[in-house]
Amino acid sequence: MMDAATVQAAYSRWARTYDWTFGIWFSAARRRAIERLGLPENARVIEVGVGTGLSLPLFPEECRVVGVDFSRAMLERATLRRRRGKRGRWTLVEGDGGRLPFADATFDAALAPFVVSAAPRPAALLRDLQRVCKPGAKIVILNHFSPANPIVAGIERALSALTSRLCGFHADFPLEPVFERAGIAIDRIERATMIGSWYIVTCTRRE
Repeated sequence: MMDAATVQAAYSRWARTYDWTFGIWFSAARRRAIERLGLPENARVIEVGVGTGLSLPLFPEECRVVGVDFSRAMLERATLRRRRGKRGRWTLVEGDGGRLPFADATFDAALAPFVVSAAPRPAALLRDLQRVCKPGAKIVILNHFSPANPIVAGIERALSALTSRLCGFHADFPLEPVFERAGIAIDRIERATMIGSWYIVTCTRRE
């Protein structure tokens, strides 16, 4: 299990190159994930794992988006993007996705891109994401999960300790168990990219 200090250190290193590694390659996946939110007019949205703010310009202009991230270095990049932006209403918050500083049923939708497998307590993050959403809200997760191919899955399992320590995420990260531990039912699973085990997972906040 990764601790908070390991994640902070890893994403301080990632901050300068994150837009190059997770920018263009995942742009279409980000757009599709936001489409899956089914945002109502003037929606209030939370994005946990906002990172450098790559998703922020993709939200409808009338949305009020609160971006949360654990890494100050990543948020500094997101702040620069917000200053350069000519559209959107964005608020950035430094915080732990598993202990969100918001009241129950605050948001109309939630997006969590590339963060669940990087969280020290992934099930706690999903539970708190659900808590701050209104009943009926869509919760969309964009993330890497363990592949079905047992050979590739074995390789990722062998590398997981290394990726956790150096890169700040679990390479060995099965999809269904983390949602089961969080008590969240999955509505839809779809591939996010043509290559690799990246998926968009759509859920609904139950009553």
